[in-house]
Formats: sequence, C-alpha cells, structure tokens
Amino acid sequence: MDDAFPAKAKVKSKGKAPVALVGDPEIKPASGGRALKRLAEGFGEDAYQGDAAPIVVPRNAIIQVMVRLSDTNLPKSVMLKFYSDGWKHRAVWGDAAAISEGIAGAPEPFSAGPLPKPGEWVKLEVPAGKIGLKAGDQITGFSFAQFGGLVYWDRLAVAGETSAADDPKLSFQAWQQVKGKSQTGVPKDIIPLLNAFPEKLTTEQTAKLREYFLINVCKTTQPTMQPLVGAIAAVEKEVKDFDGTLPSTYIMGEVPKPRQAHIMHRGAYDKPGQPVEPQTPAFLPPLPATVTNRATRLDLAKWIVSPENPLAARVAVNRFWQHFFGLGLVKTSSDFGSQGESPSHAEALDFLAVTFRESGWDMKQLITTLVTSQAYHQSSDTRDALLNQDPENRLLARSPRLRLNAEAIRDQALYVSDLLVEKMGGKAVRTYQPPNIWEPVGYIDSNTRKYKQDSGESLYRRSLYVFIKRTAPAPFLVNFDAPSREAFCSRRDRGNTPLQALQLLNDVQYFEAARAFAQRLLTKGGATPQERIAFGFQCAVNRAPDAQEAGRVLAMLKGFEEKYRAQPDLAKKVIAVGESKPDAALPPAELAAWTQVANLLLNLDETIVRP
Repeated sequence: MDDAFPAKAKVKSKGKAPVALVGDPEIKPASGGRALKRLAEGFGEDAYQGDAAPIVVPRNAIIQVMVRLSDTNLPKSVMLKFYSDGWKHRAVWGDAAAISEGIAGAPEPFSAGPLPKPGEWVKLEVPAGKIGLKAGDQITGFSFAQFGGLVYWDRLAVAGETSAADDPKLSFQAWQQVKGKSQTGVPKDIIPLLNAFPEKLTTEQTAKLREYFLINVCKTTQPTMQPLVGAIAAVEKEVKDFDGTLPSTYIMGEVPKPRQAHIMHRGAYDKPGQPVEPQTPAFLPPLPATVTNRATRLDLAKWIVSPENPLAARVAVNRFWQHFFGLGLVKTSSDFGSQGESPSHAEALDFLAVTFRESGWDMKQLITTLVTSQAYHQSSDTRDALLNQDPENRLLARSPRLRLNAEAIRDQALYVSDLLVEKMGGKAVRTYQPPNIWEPVGYIDSNTRKYKQDSGESLYRRSLYVFIKRTAPAPFLVNFDAPSREAFCSRRDRGNTPLQALQLLNDVQYFEAARAFAQRLLTKGGATPQERIAFGFQCAVNRAPDAQEAGRVLAMLKGFEEKYRAQPDLAKKVIAVGESKPDAALPPAELAAWTQVANLLLNLDETIVRP
C-alpha cells in the first residue's frame, strides 16, 4: 500500500474517525503523496478483507512498513495483520498484551520488537515466515492496528525473491496453477476455465483465459491494457446508446414450422380442402432434385436464376433495352406469356439473356454492350416513308428520340450547374415544392400532414433521394410522367404538356440551377461571350453551336444585359432565386443576363431529349 489501499478493497475502520489519508501540510509522507492516519483511545484499526486482487508471497519474503508515532500522544503498541485463510498472521511492536482482541485458535502474534522512536518515520520489518506466511500464500487482506495514540502508516511492501516463471502476476502458466476458486474477483465464466486442466481447453477457451490474464492480472501488461479496455467500453456504450435511439421495424423470416397450406373450398377462407406444398407450375421447369424437404423462398430464388429457367434473364435484359431504346425487344415488357407480343429480334434477345446470365448477372457489362452497339449509335433522323412503315421503330432503322425521365431532367440541371451533391445514401430529402400540396390530402395526425422543406445540401441531392408521398407526389415528378407508386409500372409513358415548359422555365430548382450554370459560364467558360456560349453548349448538349445558334444567343444576351443595367433591382431579384447565394464578385446585371442564357440552354429540346 502506498497512497491508497489496493483497488476494489472495501476498508473498514475502528477508532475515533473514518479512514483518513493525509499529506502536506499536516505531515510529509514517507513515500508518495499521502499517509494513513489513525487516532485511537483504545483499539484502533484500518483493514480490509477480500474484494481486492490477492497478493502472492514471494520466496524469502520480508514485510516492511513505514510508521511514525506521535511524540505527544504515544500508543502502547502497533500491529500488522494479514489475512490468508484467517487473520492468523500478526506482528506486534510494543506492548503485545495491550492489543487483546485475540482470534480463537490462532497463534499468538509475533513480538517483533519495541515501539519505534516517536516523532520521525521508522521502517519496521518482519520476515514473513515469522508470522506463518510461506512462499506462494495469497494475502487477501491486511490490517494496520494500534492501541491508543496517534499513528501514521505509509508504504506497506514486501521484499523477496521472485521468478517470472513462478510469479502468477508475470507468468500465464503460473497463474493457471493457482486455480480460480481461491482467487477473489475472478469472474464466474473464467473460474471454470482456470480450474480446468490446460490441455483440456479448446483454442478459443485458452485465448479467452489469456486475454483475461493480460488485461486483469499480469502486472507488466495491465497498466497498458486497462485504459484501452476502458476506452473500448466507452465506445461500446456510445454504440449501444445510439442503437437505442434507432427505430425498429418488423422483417420477414421463416417460421420454425411452416404452416400447412390448403386449397380453400370455393375460395372460402374457413373451408380448407386438399393440402398443397410449394412447387412450380407444371408448365415450367420443376424445382431441382436437391430440394428434398419443403421448398423455401431461397429455393425459389435459386430456381428463378437457374440455367433451366431462361425467363428471368430475358425479362431483365428486355427492361434494360426498353430503358435505352424506348421499347423493349418484347414490347409488352410486363407480359412474356402467350398474351404478350413476340420479340422483334428474337436472336438478339436470346444472345443478350445468355450473355447476361453467364457474366454473373453483370449489369455494367450489359449496359456497356447496349450503349456501344451500332443500333444505339444511329442517328434519329428519319424519312416519311420509313416513319409510315415503322412508326414505333421496331425494326431499329434509326435511333429513337426519348425525353429524359423526370428524375434525370432534374439531376442533369443540377449536374450541369455544379449544384448536384453526389453524396451516397442517407435519409430522404424534401426539396423545393409549391405550397399546399400535402395539406389537402394529409390526415390530421399524420407526420406528413404538412410539408417542411429541407435546406442546405439536401436541396441538391439526386432525385433518387427525394421523399415521395404517394398521395401527393412532387410536381417535378408528376409533370414529367413519373409513376405515383400507387400501382406497379413496367414502362413509363411520355407526354408533352405546357406544364413541363412552365416548370423548366420558372420552377425554383431549375431557375436556381440556371443562375449557378451562369456563374460557371462566367468563371470557367472563357474570356469572351462567344467562348462562354460555346462552353455552355458543350456542357448542356455536348456539341458546339453553329453560327446561327451562336448569333441568336449572343443577341439575346445583349438584350438582357441592356435591360438589367437599366433595372438593377430587377437583376438582383433574378439572381436571388433559390437558397444558394450568388457569387458576390460578379456584377448582378451581367450575372442576371447570363442566367437567362443558361435558362435557355437548359430548356433546349436537345437538352431534355436524347436525340
């Protein structure tokens, strides 16, 4: 003991005051920063038994303690006591008869000498063997006792001969020999492992035992390991607390014993008839012969993608083809049965399906095949005769002109303007939306009763992350024919309405994107208006403008510049649309004029339609 009793020790005291560890200015300790103080009129004691880690007695041990007696309030005697299978190990200095507390059946205390000189620190020593302690004994408690007087105690220590191989606090093998039942504080799940023969333990059990030894026992590794264990525990608590804040939901899973299914008599739910088991329709390939027990959903999934069932791959590649060409090779993409249409190019469908399956269902490879094909790279120009003969382009004589989907139109505007936040994952976002759309269809107690717009980067996330209320979808989706998600949709229709033009010209999201696009033109597009216009065309439609186009845009730019120079307040209104802030270094009139140019480029038919 030096400055404190052993960790976890529950100290009890007898005397005029509770346990007191004092230092300067009351007294200068013999060691460290504090000493134990005890004032007693009769028997006084500070002691603990159990709880703390045991102390193993080394060979040829000599016990030492520093004592200072008050020269004005001298005790009759002082005593050290040690607990190991009882309080049998005692050494007394001074009047041995004065401390008559006695322990039934225990040997008399060893009389180690007279009282030390008062008024100064004196080292008292006693060989461990004199008080009945031998090498290997475990001390699980000790006591500082006195009769009367004022006594200061400090630095109780043991000196002796130790070998790392024999020291349970240094050697894992030596610690195992001590066995767990006699070790105070060893957890219940560790004691059986410690009591077992080492050769009987599995690799995992030995590793668990060694980990406990390194963290809690070994005196060379414990100082390093304990802070790390504390840090890990703190982090684990943070994770647990955070997990506790997350909402939970039900998930699907197999019940331990599947319910028996029946054919219901005339469809009545309460009239079960013949029992049935999971199986595929007779006109399709059966489940594999390896399925010996009742088939599960996993068996169904494996059957769907098996080589014996070509339908999954054919449907998948047809959907990809439909996305890039407007119509699938099978026009009825939701019906490959006898009621659906036959493929326009059966061999192409077979080739793509087999290649897709054999590639390990590699979607990137499939898309690369489609967009690098000669059919995809054709021009969309057509002739009247060809248009009359093949209006839907089922013969692939030209490239189809397809307006982009609603999500792609918005994402394209944000990308071209450098506003797009390409962060992956996260919760759904609520972007710009006209007022009073959710409110008329929302329930009073619903958490989507009122629309609360997000701010910051959430306004510029990809449309994939936009929150969708099925009964009131976002107008930018509805106007460009996105499905409401209230029903299954295998192919989107494409319509043209005035609302689409009004949205692209005036909606906050698109007009703000136009202003940000204008900033990009002014700061990165070049030094002259002609260079900036060419840069804008390259960004929006991936080509340079011809002379007529460039001339018209330049004339438009000059007209708006004159207008906004004459009306600076109007220019400031134009560039203030949206939450993002305009570049303060750019003149408002110039930025407003280029905003109109950028708005024009984002509204070109060629920008929103794949030619």
